[in-house]
Amino acid sequence: MRYSIQHMVALLICTISLLVSIGANAQEFILFNVDKEADPKDEMVLVYGHILDAGSNEPIRGYINYEKMPRANNVGHISNGADGRYKLHMLDEKKYNLKIAAQGYITVFDVVDIDDIDDDGQIKRDYLMTKAENGNILRMNNLLFELGEADILESSYEELNGLAQMLHNNPKMKIQLEGHTDYRGNPGRNMQLSEDRVLAVREYLLSQRVRKNRIKYKAFGGTHPITTENTEEARLKNRRVEVRILSK
Repeated sequence: MRYSIQHMVALLICTISLLVSIGANAQEFILFNVDKEADPKDEMVLVYGHILDAGSNEPIRGYINYEKMPRANNVGHISNGADGRYKLHMLDEKKYNLKIAAQGYITVFDVVDIDDIDDDGQIKRDYLMTKAENGNILRMNNLLFELGEADILESSYEELNGLAQMLHNNPKMKIQLEGHTDYRGNPGRNMQLSEDRVLAVREYLLSQRVRKNRIKYKAFGGTHPITTENTEEARLKNRRVEVRILSK
């Protein structure tokens, strides 16, 4: 089911009333700020899914913060249930930043384009969380570079800031940045490019006051592909920077 802006405002009033009546033990709440430039006919889409342990696929209790880009004029926070399930209401055809966090797990950052392709008013999206344990690897899903270069795109800063915050929250944690490219192309250039990119990430973390002795790095070029399929999606998966937890 889709909702109009007016319907969502009514839902907000009901939600606030409910929170006042049941106190601080409320399981979830949404802070909904109406976009002054939004069309009253703008429709809401239900985004739902589960927060799961990446190793066991078991549900996790956590929370999601979200904000509409480029201006945070539609923001919210929701805590999911014991079954890992969450529900969010977002404006259709808009882009959102999401922060997914849970106790003992590496925080996940995601950028979501709300596009209700099948026009049913809902989108399913599950999130797999990696435990913050030695040897586990976090893939930076939204870490992007200029094509063929080591210049970090501005859209990547949100996720890198989250990584820096994770290190600040865990002052004994040490990590290794691991750079990968697609396996196609010149092996020597691929190796150099992957090294330049992890060095660029390290420099960014240093600019966020993370100590140098907590960040190691290693370049793999195209020697460790996730997939050898000859598709653009496969090549995108291979071009990546991963974060390995060395100690916590």
